[in-house]
Amino acid sequence: MNFFKLTQIGVVILFLLQIGMLIGCAQYKEITNDPPRITTFTVPNEVEYGETVDFKVRVFDPEDDPLTYTWDVSDGTLVGEAGPQVQWTAPEPPLDPIVPPKAVTVYIYVRDGGEEDVHKMATIIVFSKAHRIAEALSGTYKLVSKQVQGTRVEEAAVLRLTTTTFTREIQNVLEGVIQEPIQFDTGSYSLIEPFDERQGTIHWFAVGDPTPTISTYTWDGKLLVIFYPATSTSYIYQR
Repeated sequence: MNFFKLTQIGVVILFLLQIGMLIGCAQYKEITNDPPRITTFTVPNEVEYGETVDFKVRVFDPEDDPLTYTWDVSDGTLVGEAGPQVQWTAPEPPLDPIVPPKAVTVYIYVRDGGEEDVHKMATIIVFSKAHRIAEALSGTYKLVSKQVQGTRVEEAAVLRLTTTTFTREIQNVLEGVIQEPIQFDTGSYSLIEPFDERQGTIHWFAVGDPTPTISTYTWDGKLLVIFYPATSTSYIYQR
């Protein structure tokens, strides 16, 4: 075998050794590559319908590899889905402002180039402020005082509130004797901004009447005071 052929064989062997070393290094890197670790995952516990908030994630990768981020939510709108921080807008409320809360799930997936990703999940409660206040106001109330333009009026009444409806049973009091019920109202109501658990404005819609009766309210958790400015009439109910 001449020198030229020996040289060719040596080059081929060297080339094969180099390929083997490259493959071995790649396999070794793949075997020894530790996955990233999510250290913090910042998502609010609850938001109002239509509110915009930020989601944030912090990740540690032992090899400091480039990372890819994938966000996924079951409802609402994401902006900037490919980074460690994104903006999310909760779903808009239906036409009825007194709508029950709903749960939205949030997933973050992080990959460093390996075959598997790491992920975390969180749940956000999306709520309606109107529903939350109506839920707090719900209950059965007994009328303890009624005044019309500053004059006390003897009347017995019961007011029942749910998160969406009202029922009001009214009885006249004549000569200290409670008469049979002469008025029985049912309907729906809505809370008008601005409002909170302590005070606000209520629009009452009796069944069959699209025009609301407007009142203000104050509430301390036990006494509910309702004032109708159109007639200067106030009611104090006790739950």
